[in-house]
Amino acid sequence: MKRPTRTVKRKLNRAHRKPGTSASGIAREVIRTDMKKMKEGSRGLRKLSANGTARKNGATGNSANAPVFKHPGTTLEAAIQRYVDLFDFAPIGYVSFDRVGHIEEINVAAARLLGVSRERLIGTQFALHVTKEDSALFLNHLLRCRLSESRIETELRLKKRNGEIIIVHLASSPMTSSMRDSVMLYQTAIIDLTERKRAEEAIRQSEKRYHTLFDLVPVAVYTCDAKGLIQEYNQHAVELWGREPKRNDPSEKFCGSFKIFYPDGRPMPHHKCPMARVLRNEKLKVTDLEILVERSTGAQQNVLVSPTALKNGQGKIIGAINCLHDITVRKRTEKALRDSEERSRAIIHQSTAGITGTDLTGRIIFANQKFCSMLGYKERELVGKTIFEITHPGDIAESGRLFRRIVSKAEPYQLEKRYRRKDGSTLWVSVSASPLRDTEGKTQSAVAIILDISDQKKAQAILEDRARGLEGEILAISDRERRRIGQDLHDSLCQHLTAIAYMARSVALRLKNHRVIEVEHIEKIAELINDGVTEARTIARGLHPVEMEPPGLVTALATLVKQPHWPVRCRLEADQEISVQDSTVALHLYQIAREAVINANKHAGAREIIVRMRRSSKGIELSVADDGVGISTDSPGSGMGFHIMQYRARSVGARLEIKPIKPHGTRVTCYVRK
Repeated sequence: MKRPTRTVKRKLNRAHRKPGTSASGIAREVIRTDMKKMKEGSRGLRKLSANGTARKNGATGNSANAPVFKHPGTTLEAAIQRYVDLFDFAPIGYVSFDRVGHIEEINVAAARLLGVSRERLIGTQFALHVTKEDSALFLNHLLRCRLSESRIETELRLKKRNGEIIIVHLASSPMTSSMRDSVMLYQTAIIDLTERKRAEEAIRQSEKRYHTLFDLVPVAVYTCDAKGLIQEYNQHAVELWGREPKRNDPSEKFCGSFKIFYPDGRPMPHHKCPMARVLRNEKLKVTDLEILVERSTGAQQNVLVSPTALKNGQGKIIGAINCLHDITVRKRTEKALRDSEERSRAIIHQSTAGITGTDLTGRIIFANQKFCSMLGYKERELVGKTIFEITHPGDIAESGRLFRRIVSKAEPYQLEKRYRRKDGSTLWVSVSASPLRDTEGKTQSAVAIILDISDQKKAQAILEDRARGLEGEILAISDRERRRIGQDLHDSLCQHLTAIAYMARSVALRLKNHRVIEVEHIEKIAELINDGVTEARTIARGLHPVEMEPPGLVTALATLVKQPHWPVRCRLEADQEISVQDSTVALHLYQIAREAVINANKHAGAREIIVRMRRSSKGIELSVADDGVGISTDSPGSGMGFHIMQYRARSVGARLEIKPIKPHGTRVTCYVRK
């Protein structure tokens, strides 16, 4: 395309456009003026020849050799129109501003980027669309444009009309305006970087998350390139290896550990480790994934590896990533579990109690030696039988009910039942059965511990017989106590009441006959009533003699020995300021002393009974001694009274002792610990 003529250029320069006039409008105005004058001049210069050609001097010539002249205005207008179209419809924003930043030209893309129409943008300051924070950047950009003839580039933020902030790249090149008397303008391309910045920020955040996960993942992780050079590793890998390898070091290939071993202890070369094999695209078996890692200290760790090849879009291996799971604790736990199972197996077979396991139908799975010997079977004879086959017929129903409950509800049970031995005899046992659950909590079998309680049952029968005998003796003692209380009431209190009744009747007759009543008679009645009250209190003390206050025991013992109805003289010897804080203990001690005094009065044939109460270094000693005939040394304390005293002593944590004393007599002593 021919360049515009000098005349056209001059006209373009003279057509200095005003602010608000677009570049396309100026170009069209200049072209229309120039074309009008060129058409007028061309009529006199050219004459058309017969074949359509003409020369500048009017001579005609051969059309084949003569050049064809296109209309100069058409070519120029087409060129300018192409420029205008490129400027206006380019996908990149373009703006031209002068040395102070006034917008001289702006295309559609730039106006759309700022969200303002071109008519309103022409002539305004470009700085008005720059954020306040980046105003200094734009002023510096203008300064650099004025000082340099090369392209100036700057990244800054623009504020759109709707308030949205966008990040753009400005690329300004200086140009001389032919339409404004060679004024310097700066043609600037505006590239919107917002989406790219968001993408870059997303990538940075993704990388940050990757590195965070890489560092925080609770296992050791490291990566290698295609050659096996270590690229990255986290802190867990450093802790597992016991050292920090160098990155991209040819001597640190495939693994950062000091030494590697096979699980059986054989050394493993680094180039044969799982990571190296994955980089060679070898397929690993499950048995290849466990290794031993040795640190520089010589300590070895059991490690489970899981290397994975990293491939590009074409499927080529570009590296690998490996996760190292330290399973040392798990291995130790597995070993401890195996050892525990061995110990449990030994305990089961060496236990002094019978142990057996059954399935959900009650069929015996295993039985230890003790259970076999209890029933007289060998293990191979018991295994396969059901528990109901060896259960006594009278206990099958209850055993079946409890076993069905352990299967359906997983409820353990305890039961005393009878087994039938191999020889047909009966064996009493105590069975404690519990369910064995699987990982989902479902009952899969049951285990039972069996204790031989045959001797216990025999002893229980003996105790029941003795208990029945004791019940008879207790009833006899109760009857004796009731008779004693009745006798005491009849012999003492009833006599006082009878005397009071006679005296009162005598006073009543005197009053009836209007006779004088002597004061001594009334006083005698009062005295008898007081004596009766004292006697009633004495009998009551025999039933519950001890007051709640600590000194009450000594007072009650003093009253006990002073009772007038004892056939043998009694006296009390007690330490000063001795007291029993617990009223229950005091009551039992009083009853023990009272029972001993009663027995001595009835059976000892003594002349004197001494009740002593003193404090020792170990506690309190209460004794009742007599000078009677004494007791046999072969069977001391075989009567019911002694058993009652023994029971009372045990109930308060005391110890009862009965011994003969020299030269004759008996001493009953109760020791109460502090």
